[in-house]
Amino acid sequence: MSDPSASAAPSRGSMPAPVVILAAGFFLACLTIQVWRLESLSATYDQALFLQELWSTARGRPFESSLSSVLSAAVKVGGELPSVSYLHLGQHANFLTLLIAPLVLLLGSWALPLVQVSLLTAAGLVLWRIAARRLPESLAIRITAAFYLSGAVIGPALENFHDLIWFPLLGFLVVEALLEQHNRQLILSAVMLLLVREDSGLVLFSLGLWALVRQPAARLKGVGLMAGSFFWVLLVTGWIQPAVDSSLSDRFLQEKFGHLVDDVSGGTLSVLVAMLRNPLAVLQAILSPPGATLGFLLALSLPLLLIPLLSADSALLVAVPLFIALVSQGRSALSVTLRYVLALVPGLYLGSVLWWQRHASVWSMPWIRRCWFGALALGLTLTLVANPHRSLSALVPDSFSPWVHVSPAAMLERRAALSEAVALIPEQASVSADTSVLPWLAQREILIRFPMSTQYLDRAGEPQSVDWVVAFPGYYTPLAPVFKLERNLQRWIGRKLSKLVATGDYQLVHCHEGAVVLKRVSTQGGTSAEAALDPRSCSWLN
Repeated sequence: MSDPSASAAPSRGSMPAPVVILAAGFFLACLTIQVWRLESLSATYDQALFLQELWSTARGRPFESSLSSVLSAAVKVGGELPSVSYLHLGQHANFLTLLIAPLVLLLGSWALPLVQVSLLTAAGLVLWRIAARRLPESLAIRITAAFYLSGAVIGPALENFHDLIWFPLLGFLVVEALLEQHNRQLILSAVMLLLVREDSGLVLFSLGLWALVRQPAARLKGVGLMAGSFFWVLLVTGWIQPAVDSSLSDRFLQEKFGHLVDDVSGGTLSVLVAMLRNPLAVLQAILSPPGATLGFLLALSLPLLLIPLLSADSALLVAVPLFIALVSQGRSALSVTLRYVLALVPGLYLGSVLWWQRHASVWSMPWIRRCWFGALALGLTLTLVANPHRSLSALVPDSFSPWVHVSPAAMLERRAALSEAVALIPEQASVSADTSVLPWLAQREILIRFPMSTQYLDRAGEPQSVDWVVAFPGYYTPLAPVFKLERNLQRWIGRKLSKLVATGDYQLVHCHEGAVVLKRVSTQGGTSAEAALDPRSCSWLN
């Protein structure tokens, strides 16, 4: 039997047509869906939060976001009002993402999906380059296909914009630099990886651990990566972020590790020490619930024919971020299509490349190829049917039983209704808007989430009321009969709108096709008082 590994590797400058087609198809399909998400009101809170943060950064106010303030511990735990000058840095130290800010000035809201899809597409091309230098071309193409067709990549590509989109690209570049002994690339990509978020050092620590154990020629570099990432995480989470806001310890650590640690006020280091003191509780958290844990690992590995479950390299490369995913509480911890899974992608795919490099002869078995094709098809089908983040709702029902499906035509009608309502709002006005509306209004200084609040703290720390309220209770009508969250939210919006009008603080200026606009009575300019509508004419206020 001939050894497939003996076949000539492609030249470094070449890229076969299947790889080009895969990358181009992924880019065009995901970008098209992202554009549709924005136009069909499927983009929601995080999309608006990052857009506002980058819009503020481009105007000389780095990290500033009133929308982020709504998620802070001071608001969610302490009951304070959102602040217009709040810095998102207190929650996530996403220094690298701020580089996108100039592009927001140029392209507006379209900059975010363009960057999101482009970075993930580029990551796949770097994976191809690494695999093509070590594997037969057909096998390298199959691994690249597994990347672009994986739910762990498609899901994060289709959801709201997030700051974890850098992980696959930079993770691949770090490991490539270690394999190829490219020191400049290693330093640059490692530093950039640390700047992604406060917890990105956990990814880099695992990459260094792999180099220490599996790469004798790069052991000192591995130790350096581990040490650098450890001290960076302690610096950012123990000093930089607490100096800005207490949300990391008061809310985020409590939400993730409150079931393991009684007191998280000491920050990341205290959480780590507490875990070391209670290993049995940590082990139980890793294994529980066993069905969900096993399903999570199988779903991640399915596009790669379950090879990561056999690869010691994969185990080391994902060790720390996988540990965090397994011990964390909450529904998002073990979701294959949420953004957090991107921390595992570099280790899963590069570990598979290294496994195949040692077992390349297996690739010549026809049944392996057939099984892998079936695994890819099954994984992709499950991802699409699951309709991640409701990005595919134009084609895939939101619920099969009972049947709930909003047609593309109905989505465009909703878009037209919201467009008509938003046109009433002055560009610089302060606004409170509900989740489905936020991305359309995010490029402004003062924007908060309705119906949570219609008040905020100005730069002097004084409470103020927003000038405008924009809500779209009709958006939730098709979903409300089936989904409790949407049903309760729609009712809450209606009650809040009625209360604002009843108190006399706001007047109804628009109610059409499910979209409602209120204007503060004392606000000068904008719609005249004569344009106010009778609240009895709006069903959402009765």
